[in-house]
Amino acid sequence: MDTSERAEQRFYLEHFRQRSLVVAGGEEDPSVTAALETLVEGGARVVHVHTADVTSRRTDDDFVGECWAALRRHGQVAVPVPREEDVLEVATELAGRLRPFKLVLLDPDAPVHGDRPPPFVVLREREGDGPSIELARTALAAGVGSVNVCRPADLAEELLTYHGAGVLYTSEQYCHVEPLRLDDYEGAHRLIEQGVAEGFLLPRSAGATARLLLNGYGARFGDDHLAGFAALRPYPEDGTAEVSCLTTISRFGGGGVGGMIVRRMLEDAAAEGLDAVFACTTSADAVGFFRALGFVEVSVDALPAAKWDGYDPARRRRLVALRHDLTGRAQP
Repeated sequence: MDTSERAEQRFYLEHFRQRSLVVAGGEEDPSVTAALETLVEGGARVVHVHTADVTSRRTDDDFVGECWAALRRHGQVAVPVPREEDVLEVATELAGRLRPFKLVLLDPDAPVHGDRPPPFVVLREREGDGPSIELARTALAAGVGSVNVCRPADLAEELLTYHGAGVLYTSEQYCHVEPLRLDDYEGAHRLIEQGVAEGFLLPRSAGATARLLLNGYGARFGDDHLAGFAALRPYPEDGTAEVSCLTTISRFGGGGVGGMIVRRMLEDAAAEGLDAVFACTTSADAVGFFRALGFVEVSVDALPAAKWDGYDPARRRRLVALRHDLTGRAQP
């Protein structure tokens, strides 16, 4: 496991700490056992519903209390299901009673790679049929936080990496963008680290990173982890601010998270009476992204002089500068 993969795993293990997951199936796959052990060691509480050679299963109310007691003591509990029953349906029913943070359905027939649905699906906005979608819809209606569907062998990749390997279902598009709270700093810092490791964010000193966090915005879905981060760096002497360090978790990239963050920044900047917000990039895709949000290209010389203090001249020559005017005046 390389540095980037370890950073991703730490991000998710911290996110799952003291939270409950019901995982269904995968009892014959050693990679599932390994992934569950990693989750429990990281502090998650795991209920593993699995097929076994039993003649019946518990359904009484005392069983729920016993599950809770076992999770408190050991961090995990196994729930055996007779082989003639559908383990995914049983797990969905149990999750409806327990209402965990997350239900994970390990379906050997789940689509993979190019054949799978979008990695993030809001069921309220998407029509569709199929066993997995119907089970996910049932669980979400019962109060489960979110539902992941993937193949058993992909469990660790689905839960412990930014891009995932299956499909994440939620009940509605409840993305919230707001300035970071202190408790968000660690998650945002990990997103920055990931962007640096992937090469699209510049390395920064500890002090520079702290300033980004202080001026940072985060996007999250419900009470889930941060799905994206960016900082709005102020240049008060010029009446402007810069969108800096914009990064999103891969599986949410197509969900418009980056755009939601920037739009919130533009609203706040206008409310503060700033004249403009600008961004700089060397990426053609990023140029298209900012143009779609109403930014226009300007000369780098039109940006605040303080922006270039200590800046690499060679990189400056490669930059595309974009500006979003908040006053209605013509662009320089």
